[in-house]
Amino acid sequence: MSDKNFAGKGRKRPLLNIAVGQLFLDPENPRLPADVQGKSEEEIINALYRYFDTDEVAYSMSENGYFDEEPLVAVPQILPEEFANIESEKLSKNADYLAYLTKSDTKFTVLEGNRRLSTIKLLISSALRVKLKVRTFPDITDEIKDDISLLPVIIYPTRQEVLPYLGVRHISGIKKWEPYAKARYIANMVEKGYSIDAIQQQVGDRSNSARKFYLCYQLLEVAKYEFSLETNKAENFFSYLILASGQGSVKDYLGLSKRIQDIDLENPVPDAKLQNLKNIFSWLFGEGREKLPVVKESRDITDKLTPVLRNAKATEYLTLTRDLNEAYERSDGDEELLKKYLTKANSFLEKSLGFVSRSKSEEIEDEISRLKDNLKNIETLIKA
Repeated sequence: MSDKNFAGKGRKRPLLNIAVGQLFLDPENPRLPADVQGKSEEEIINALYRYFDTDEVAYSMSENGYFDEEPLVAVPQILPEEFANIESEKLSKNADYLAYLTKSDTKFTVLEGNRRLSTIKLLISSALRVKLKVRTFPDITDEIKDDISLLPVIIYPTRQEVLPYLGVRHISGIKKWEPYAKARYIANMVEKGYSIDAIQQQVGDRSNSARKFYLCYQLLEVAKYEFSLETNKAENFFSYLILASGQGSVKDYLGLSKRIQDIDLENPVPDAKLQNLKNIFSWLFGEGREKLPVVKESRDITDKLTPVLRNAKATEYLTLTRDLNEAYERSDGDEELLKKYLTKANSFLEKSLGFVSRSKSEEIEDEISRLKDNLKNIETLIKA
């Protein structure tokens, strides 16, 4: 790699102490639920409190204040045009740029540390806690309030320059995001002009994970817009989709190439296979209250769904009935299924022998008569 292109080049981005009032949460944060992205500051704070346990962070801060060893990472909300075309390394030494960053009215969007920042905003503002009905936060002393009102922040000039750092930290690093957040982040990098190969190189991905995440993100997007499917459950259980898309029989069913490198990530599923994609989503995640998912746990994907999709009759049965267990019984073909049924029947008959002599009821006699008729029919069919 050329020394002109690596992401960490330069000494170094400004590290400044910034007042909390100048720092704002990132409405494009990949960890936010889709229906919260782009919403107001208060709605984002509320979502982070409800879904990401910020009260745990609050209790730590109420005792310890803010650890300077974990600075936030932010970008100016507005970068003046005079700085737009200056290389980052030179910009960090530009007196006018540094003066702009230290102005009391310059505002910043925090791209790393949103959970911490939202916690601090709630700790400082009792009015905000009342408005959002936050009752689990502790009270803080004036000394702690002063400490967390001024925060260490590493400043990048643009969001584009922060993307590689966030990828390394949250895709392959020690603070990994949930699967769907990773996929959405990778999709965001692609939209910014990065290739999948470049992303994988930047985050040290040697197992094509970024490519797999992006493929599944694209599959979800197709399902969402082609069939107007509700995808909240798919986002929450995104790992199911990642697991399923890696199975050979699922790839065949969707018309995907066997090798992940050969799949057209922008148009992964042929038009002729779109209904199959809808079926996969329906089996994995259901369709609202009308159709519940047939996959109950992740091992159902590898243990049952995968063999079902290898057999056309088993797949057809699953499509018609949504009974994964019965479809799986049929996945080895009619001969194996017949053998299984006869084996079970013989096993139950053998267990029944110990009870027959003690029973004199008409119902038992009727069942024995049915058994004789079934055996005669089986014998007739076999001879035929």
